[in-house]
Amino acid sequence: MILISNYRSIKGACETYYIILNWIMLKILLIFNLFHLIIGASDIILEPIKQGTSPLAFIFLHGAELPPERYVPLLKQVQTTSSDKLWIAIPSFPDNMPLEILRPKVIDEMLQKLYRSGMPEHTLVFLGGHSLGSITSQSLAVKYQEKIYGQILTGAFLERKYELATTVYPVSTLILSGELDGLARVTRVIESFHFFSSYPHFALIIPGMNHMNTASGQPSSHIIKNDIESEINETVAHQELALRICDYMSMRLNNQTITPMLEENLKQTKFFAQPFLDALKLEGFYHFLPPCYNRTNENCQIGCPWSTYAQNIMSGLNNTVQLNVSDEFHIVYKIPEHFPHLDNNCSSLKPLNNCVLNVHTVTQNVYDFTDQFDTGETHTSAEEMRVKMISRQVLLQAADGKQHDFNQTDNQS
Repeated sequence: MILISNYRSIKGACETYYIILNWIMLKILLIFNLFHLIIGASDIILEPIKQGTSPLAFIFLHGAELPPERYVPLLKQVQTTSSDKLWIAIPSFPDNMPLEILRPKVIDEMLQKLYRSGMPEHTLVFLGGHSLGSITSQSLAVKYQEKIYGQILTGAFLERKYELATTVYPVSTLILSGELDGLARVTRVIESFHFFSSYPHFALIIPGMNHMNTASGQPSSHIIKNDIESEINETVAHQELALRICDYMSMRLNNQTITPMLEENLKQTKFFAQPFLDALKLEGFYHFLPPCYNRTNENCQIGCPWSTYAQNIMSGLNNTVQLNVSDEFHIVYKIPEHFPHLDNNCSSLKPLNNCVLNVHTVTQNVYDFTDQFDTGETHTSAEEMRVKMISRQVLLQAADGKQHDFNQTDNQS
């Protein structure tokens, strides 16, 4: 009887537990659905203003702390500029933070809203975003690559994980960023241009435009703190953006790989970017090609061009002795430690101008700590180049076989 009584008590407790658990789960589900409805209620759908021959859709993800309505002026300008029947969808996110984890099915949800608004089911869909919305757009475009016909990123760049990937990023992308963007800095966009300047991906820099020029209204506190003052007003910026967006959409629609406008814009961007690209290549920029660090790998760079140039200058030999300088990237403090060295000497050669010294130097580029997060807000180039070179004293002794005083040969170095 005691066992039966205990069994009934345990059974009753379990039933009560499951009833309470189901009630809690139901409440969570209701709260989640209510939360979803509230978020979805802030979504914006802009129906076409033209009856073009080709229906198109553009789903645009807003930037951090900039609600969807801040992008209506730009996207209306895109509709005005386009000759197509263009549908626009601007989804909202909790706390105006466009993160995929907060709304993982946002593409499906916006497509359903567009269909209910009258958009034909086989409409070609473009995806894009501004700032943080562009980062989310990139991952969503990969996830929905069968549905996305092209991608347009503003105030942003394709992430570094796609730059040296063994496979090409699967969705054709147009990058539009401002010369004076203080959040997605122009130097980071130039890095993108190095990788993405021909079909299917293009990076363009718009002169005079800053980060906030894509949106309208009051900037967020983060933008106020970090953005650079624009040299063009909002209306001009929206016109410049709309022209390039519509040209890209037309190119994709007509199965082209380039247009006259895009070709001209690429030339202008290249002219602007070339001095920066030359400086980064001279540095041996790690994000163009990673350092070998003793690895035998075709997809790495052995050494730093700047260090070979610097060694020639520091030698002070004024062409009386020729230097054949080669540099290698190494972590300079790693054991076994790497040192600069000479392969030969010319003390037995006369005259000295027949002498060629084989010199080996060592370099390590050091980048800002925040560079690893690839936010675009920090400087792109190395903040320090740790270079080990051969002293002028050693080079002179190797050239003529005589003893030289370091304090006299290298004091001013």
